[in-house]
Amino acid sequence: MLVVLALSFLFGLYYFAKLPSLIAPNLDLEGVTNANYWVSQSFLGDNYVFERVIDKVNDIDEENYYFTSVDNVYRVSFSDSLALKASKINRDLSSSESRYFGLIKNQTIVTESTDDVPVRYAVPALSLEKEEFVSYARSNALSLLFVILYGMVFIWYLRKFITGLLTPEFFTRKNAFYLKVAAWMAIATPFLMWLLNSLISMDHFADLKFDNTSEVSSGFSQPMLMLLFGLVMLAIAWSFDQGVKLQKEQELTI
Repeated sequence: MLVVLALSFLFGLYYFAKLPSLIAPNLDLEGVTNANYWVSQSFLGDNYVFERVIDKVNDIDEENYYFTSVDNVYRVSFSDSLALKASKINRDLSSSESRYFGLIKNQTIVTESTDDVPVRYAVPALSLEKEEFVSYARSNALSLLFVILYGMVFIWYLRKFITGLLTPEFFTRKNAFYLKVAAWMAIATPFLMWLLNSLISMDHFADLKFDNTSEVSSGFSQPMLMLLFGLVMLAIAWSFDQGVKLQKEQELTI
């Protein structure tokens, strides 16, 4: 796990440095009449999309930059919602076949059209200028680097505690210290995520009010689960401290 996180951190540093050229690369489009090229960056729930549209017949060659976020989901009224075209799958003619290593090959046969299906929930996409897009996307990558680094330290102390449990005398102050550090890091996670979102991330939808929609709450978030996890670990660390004290008292009595 530590190796994977370390490699991810190094890749994140490279991505952060090379981000502008990775998002909007120079493409060799000689001889191309129509093209739609897009690159998406999705870290920590934020999604930044670069799109280049080329249509030489209609003299179109433009670059677009968009932002969406899973934290901004809206419930749309049925009368104002978009509709998706749908077709009915013929289950008798369709099939699936298992290939090597459990890979599944699906063959889907569509034989009948159905009514359009309305979109009940929507995630709006905001158009950004190139400079804003690169700046926000870099901030998003920087937030990910912080999360990875924080995760590495957390896993390190948790690993030290688990390694200490494998020793014959595991009721030690050192093991209790390792678990306490990991516990307090887990407890601090929701507050650090809030601070990170306040200082680095931006609420692009703060000044927007969408008509005939209502924002959907994200509900019980992962940071709150980390808070509960940290409280459980802190209780276990306290138990270890009590065990160490009882062990010391028993040794002094003997």
